[in-house]
Amino acid sequence: MKAGIAVDDWKLPVFRTRLTEAGFAYTDGGELMFGVTLLSVVTDDLPALQKVIKQCQNECKKKGRP
Repeated sequence: MKAGIAVDDWKLPVFRTRLTEAGFAYTDGGELMFGVTLLSVVTDDLPALQKVIKQCQNECKKKGRP
């Protein structure tokens, strides 16, 4: 199954790091719109991916937008 994640560009370093650490391979789908990049993840474990996405969002929320 393929999942698309639209990510604000300032959050990309967190998402890329955490997805890689969790063992997810992703491809950069390019700019979806100004300031937003699409990441494409192929996985059979959507609950695990959802957990990583929530962790990323929480981390970004704590850091705040630069």
